Amino acid sequence: MRHAWLICLKDLRQRLRDHTALIVAVIAPLALTALIGMSLSGSQGFRMRLGIADLDGSPLSHAFVAFVQRPWLKEIIEVHQIASLTAVQAAVEHRDVDCAVVIEQGFANATGDDKSKSIEILGSGDAQFALQGTRALVQDFLQRVAAKRVDQFPIASVTALSPGGSLRMIDFFAASMTVLFLTFAVLSGVRALQSEVDSRTILRLMASPTEATAILAGKFSALMLIGLTQMSVMIAATSILFGTKWGNPLPVAALVATSVLMAIGLTAFLMSLAKNAEQGTALAALVITLLSIVGGQFLPPQGLPDVFETLARLTPNGQAFYGFVDLSAAGSNGSIATIVQPLVFTLVVGVAGIAFATYRARSALQRIS
Repeated sequence: MRHAWLICLKDLRQRLRDHTALIVAVIAPLALTALIGMSLSGSQGFRMRLGIADLDGSPLSHAFVAFVQRPWLKEIIEVHQIASLTAVQAAVEHRDVDCAVVIEQGFANATGDDKSKSIEILGSGDAQFALQGTRALVQDFLQRVAAKRVDQFPIASVTALSPGGSLRMIDFFAASMTVLFLTFAVLSGVRALQSEVDSRTILRLMASPTEATAILAGKFSALMLIGLTQMSVMIAATSILFGTKWGNPLPVAALVATSVLMAIGLTAFLMSLAKNAEQGTALAALVITLLSIVGGQFLPPQGLPDVFETLARLTPNGQAFYGFVDLSAAGSNGSIATIVQPLVFTLVVGVAGIAFATYRARSALQRIS
C-alpha cells in the first residue's frame, strides 16, 4: 500500500507540472463552454408556429398539448390552439402557422395503428423542417402512450415536466464539455503510463521491491485523483462563472466518481489494444470523438428526433453526460434514482475497462522484466 501511495504522489506531481494537461482539463472546456453556449443562446435559432386543433377534447389529447408546451420547447415552438378543422386548414394555407396537428375525434379510444391515424399533420411544401420536427414530436408522444395503458397513463407522466425548469444552452454545454475533456485529460495520463512501458523506464520501479500490482494501483489511483479534481474544478468554475446548477450534490458526486472510472476504463482499454503509446493515443482520440458525436455532446436535443437521445444513451460518455443533464434539470428533486442507469452503465464500463487494461499491463510488465 505504501509503495502504491508513493507512486501515486509521484505521478500527481508530474501531472501538475504539465501545463498542457491543465489546458486540456480546465481552460479548454471552460472556453468552449462559454463560446458555444453563449453564441447559441444569443441567437434566435430555429422557431416554428404550430397550430393544434384538438377535436377530441379528451384528457389524452390535452396531454399532447401540454407535451408540446414543455418548458424547453417554448423557445422553439409557438403553439396556436385552433378550434376547428376548417380554421386550422385556413391557418396553414394563409401561412399563419408553419405546421398544424389535427387530433381527430375518438383519438383517446383508438388502439394500435388507429391511434396514429387519428392524428393528422398539415403543412406547406416549403416548411419541411417544421414538418419533420412535428412528426418527431407526434411519434415521440405516441411511443410514450404505447408504453402504458391509457387508463393508467397520467398526464404528468406524458408531459415529463422537469422539476428544475428548463436548461439554458450554456448549462447543456457545461455538462457536455466537462465530460468530453474529462476523457481527454485522463487519456494524457494513460498515455504517460504506456510511454513508460514503451521506453522501459518503468523497469526502474520493477527493480525496486514493488509488486506489479502495487505499481498499477498507484498509477490508476493517480488517474482517479486527477479525474476527480478536474471534474470538481469544472463544476465549481461553471457554477461561479456561468451560474450552472448541477443539481443535488450527493447524486452529482456519485456520478462524478463513476464517470471518472468510466473515462479511465475506456481510455485504458483503447490504449491496451494498441502496440505503443502513439497508436493508442490516435485510436483513443478517434473513438472518443466518434462517441462524443453519437453521444450528443455537440448538438443540443431541441428539435432532434427522439432516436438521437436513444443512440446517445447507448454510449458510456453519453450516459454520463445525460446523467448530469438529468440531474441539472431535476434540480433539488434529483436523487440517486434519477441516475440509476448512468451510474450502473458508467461503473460497469469503468471497472471492466480497468480490469482488462490491468491484465494486459501486468502481462507486458512480466515480459519486459
